[in-house]
Amino acid sequence: MSGPPSVSDAGPAEDSTSAPDAAVPEPQPQPQPPPSTDPFEQPRPRDPDEAPFLDAPRNQLGQWSKDRPHTVRPSYDDEHRLQLTVVPTYAAFRAPFIGRPATVMRGGGAALELDLRVLTWLFARLMVSHTVHPVFAESTLELVGEEVTELASPGFIQATHVGASVVYNLDLGRFVPRADAGVGLMWVRSPSGPQPGQWGGECRDDGGCDLGLSCSAATVCEPTPEFGGHVGLSLDMLLGQRWAVGMGVRYYILLRDTSLIPAYLVGSVRLAARF
Repeated sequence: MSGPPSVSDAGPAEDSTSAPDAAVPEPQPQPQPPPSTDPFEQPRPRDPDEAPFLDAPRNQLGQWSKDRPHTVRPSYDDEHRLQLTVVPTYAAFRAPFIGRPATVMRGGGAALELDLRVLTWLFARLMVSHTVHPVFAESTLELVGEEVTELASPGFIQATHVGASVVYNLDLGRFVPRADAGVGLMWVRSPSGPQPGQWGGECRDDGGCDLGLSCSAATVCEPTPEFGGHVGLSLDMLLGQRWAVGMGVRYYILLRDTSLIPAYLVGSVRLAARF
């Protein structure tokens, strides 16, 4: 009768270190996507007050303004350094001319203005203009002998003005009122006539000549620029960042006769380009 099996009968004991199990790979952490900057892709906050502040400018969402230039001023902003204005004009002379009645001589022409910004509200302006005023022949009929005497020849009175002024600029948004005051020189060309004192004729007995003329050493009326001042008002309406249209009026005073106010009047339509 055999007894219980001994340890030797069971064979050599199995060593846990002699036959290791197959290696099991350790789990690797999953890559996490980068955090999104788009507020619409983030989890909805429990309270609207917990939502993050929006991006600048003006609290616009990032995805709406990404890679786009941010315009923080209106399309009609008046920030510019130079303004070039073409000015079709209506003009009227109120100055007296030898041999002509004291009436208003109407005409038209054009002007060119260049404005340079000095301060936010102040500009320096250079301007040049030319207008033409048609006039008719003037004559008188002598009752005795019925003789007709010519007083003035038909033609055109022309006025060329060159001046400089300071301009006060009031920026009200789309509409920009302007007030200017300055000085300049005016060349006046009138038709040659049969009387002394007119263009190309001899000086009068008192040494006087027509407007725009002066008596020379040879006692002949020669062209001479007239010095004077001017004041004006205008209103421009801005059309985008570059263009503007408007209207204006300007009064001229000639130093030769300051009692004539205005001696020369201009009304204009303004077409401006701003840079």
